[in-house]
Amino acid sequence: MNDERITIERVTEFNSRLVDELSQIETEAFDDGALNRWTFPVLIRHGAVFVLKCDNRICGVADIIKDWINPKLAFIVGFAIKEGERSKGLGYKLLSGIIDELRGDGIKKIQLTVDPKSERAINLYRKAGFKQITELTNEYGPKVDRLLYELELED
Repeated sequence: MNDERITIERVTEFNSRLVDELSQIETEAFDDGALNRWTFPVLIRHGAVFVLKCDNRICGVADIIKDWINPKLAFIVGFAIKEGERSKGLGYKLLSGIIDELRGDGIKKIQLTVDPKSERAINLYRKAGFKQITELTNEYGPKVDRLLYELELED
């Protein structure tokens, strides 16, 4: 991984091939909870979608929205590293880059939810400074619980 060039880019333009690629990465990570060809265009236009590129290949994606009630709050809707690219430290690089971008955009707080059984994701978020706020029972349907994590950004 050291010889690969790693970049983080915000997606502002898209085509069918890109949406299919992003949808595939999300499906690998979230199955039927993944964003798809219908939701990615909306988030690209009205939210924020960031991709992590390794030697110009997409190897990760993160989808973010701002809160209507508190515009200084951003919520990470989805965060995934492509299968075959995991356990290389790429998740931390993508998350760190997103935190820097959001801080630069004036965001003061970032929230996300995570599956309570996903130790790898929980460890990543804790390493980045996120703290668990609460447990959300049945958040995405019966017996689909989530943990709510939050990161306060300093100026």
